[in-house]
Amino acid sequence: MSRIRGIRRTRRGTILSGTVEAEVLGAVLAERDGHGEQVLTYEGLRVTGSLRLDHRRIGTAIAFVDCVFEEPVDLTELSVPSLDLSGSALPALYADRLVVDGELRLTGCRLGDGVAEPRSMTDPSDSGTGRRAPRRLQESAATGAVQLADARIGGNLVVEELSVAHGGAWSLLAPRLTVEGSVHGRGLTANGSLYLRDARVTHAVNLHAADVGGIDATGITCTGFYADWGFRSTGQVLLRAAEVGGVVTFHDGVLAGPAGSLLCGRLRVPRLRLDLRRPPAGRVVLQDATVDVLVDSEATWPAPGALTLEGFVYQRLETERPVEVRTRISWLTRDPRAGARAFEQLAKSYEGGGDERSARTVRHAKERYLSRNDRLSGRVWGLLQDVLFGYGYAPRRALLWLLALVAAGSLWFSMHRPPPVGGDSKRAWDPVLYSLDLLVPVASLGHRGAWDPAGASKAVAVLLVVSGWVLATAVIAGARRVLGR
Repeated sequence: MSRIRGIRRTRRGTILSGTVEAEVLGAVLAERDGHGEQVLTYEGLRVTGSLRLDHRRIGTAIAFVDCVFEEPVDLTELSVPSLDLSGSALPALYADRLVVDGELRLTGCRLGDGVAEPRSMTDPSDSGTGRRAPRRLQESAATGAVQLADARIGGNLVVEELSVAHGGAWSLLAPRLTVEGSVHGRGLTANGSLYLRDARVTHAVNLHAADVGGIDATGITCTGFYADWGFRSTGQVLLRAAEVGGVVTFHDGVLAGPAGSLLCGRLRVPRLRLDLRRPPAGRVVLQDATVDVLVDSEATWPAPGALTLEGFVYQRLETERPVEVRTRISWLTRDPRAGARAFEQLAKSYEGGGDERSARTVRHAKERYLSRNDRLSGRVWGLLQDVLFGYGYAPRRALLWLLALVAAGSLWFSMHRPPPVGGDSKRAWDPVLYSLDLLVPVASLGHRGAWDPAGASKAVAVLLVVSGWVLATAVIAGARRVLGR
């Protein structure tokens, strides 16, 4: 016999058996209610007609275990201590504004009209195959195999091993659902999507190993959202503007074709795990989301162009295997619209972990990445800064250029000594100091004006002067950028 948690049964419900009409079942329920029984139990019934318990208050827990309902069951605005439909089969369950003081159990139920064709939820602008759904559902016109709009459940909602094969887009339609316990959906199978927009769950939503056509949990509030360990969605999973107090995890999950994607814009959660079983078929959108820790895997990053990170704020990055900083930079560039803020966020996360070198590498890459979208003159100037000074993040490169130019100039002028100005000079000839004086654009060492190069030596001198100004300008630009940050 199936059991309801927290309820002791006093006796079996033996009043009815076999095939029974829905009206008779409803009348018997009303007759037995209030006779001191803790639970009204019916097992193995086949119910003909539509069972209607809508707009009723029943003071005794109800259990329909392993029953078959030939027509939809209407529990709209029913109030009951607890309700158990474990193992039952029914075309649809209409339970909008249902009030259950304890648990609502649909463990192992089989719902729907038997149409098992996948109904994957896709973006409205997606012209591919799959079920297209509007960004904002017109709830008055929508239907689902299980309808729990505005329902209130005082305990847990248990939908483990629930199977829904329905010809509509929505397998579960439960906007503004309130659950004082947790949602247990391990092994749930639905060819359509789950609609949990603005739901309020006191504890966690557990969808381990569930297989669905998509989830719209926009605005949901809970302490944990577990779509992991074999979870599979062939459509979009929407957690936009969700508030999760603990963790959102898709560890070992699969976002499969045709439209498996994850949209987490404005999500707020301390810990987000995106270490999937394999790369997602669609997009991953983290725009304006805020997390403390992001756990991901290089092997399952979205494809280039399928990642949105602008405005994504995080404190720390974690991976099972270490990821090199340049590889992590390539993660950023998978977002074609990534701007300076995305690079700066990554640099700050390295700084927070005490890795200043990696932070400088990221900021250097940022300047390179942003200069690609500049005008021609900006790209040329950026290339010069990168080559000469690394945009201010490779200061030793400027010193090496200075030493190389001094060495080249000294070598040339040691073999091509220019004549002194006026035919006589009081200064001793020093090709190193002369080359250095040509390169330093501001201060003078007194050698530059004492000698008068001509011919090829004059061209070398002009090259050194121009190189000195370019190098100094690049250094000043880089220093301003670093000091400004």
